[in-house]
Amino acid sequence: MTLFVELALLTGVLFIIAYPLMSRHALEPSGAVLTDSDMSDLLYRKEAAYVALKDLEFDHNTGKIDDDDYKAMKTSFEAEALGILHSIENYKKGIVTPSPASPGARSKGKGEKFCSNCGVAVKKAAKFCHECGARL
Repeated sequence: MTLFVELALLTGVLFIIAYPLMSRHALEPSGAVLTDSDMSDLLYRKEAAYVALKDLEFDHNTGKIDDDDYKAMKTSFEAEALGILHSIENYKKGIVTPSPASPGARSKGKGEKFCSNCGVAVKKAAKFCHECGARL
């Protein structure tokens, strides 16, 4: 009889311990799921964007890049960095945004226009993305 009680107690304890692990998937939102590797990827890309901006500044100061190219490249790098920072903020809030690395993740519908940098839907007349600031 004590064996039956011990087995029932063990089963109950295992159920209590395993329940949060098994029900975790039921609480997650449908669609994309945020993971820690997504955040580490965003942080890595942020650092890479900062390094690219620093290198660009150094190359411009040493005369390797002329003013016109510097302005165009700086605008592009800053837009990329802003998009990454926006994605990091959304990650912290629990919002899933399309990755700037995959701008074709969304399909274009009739009359829709999407940012080539972050994939957000924008107005047809817009010249800059309202999410990441990239030139359209």
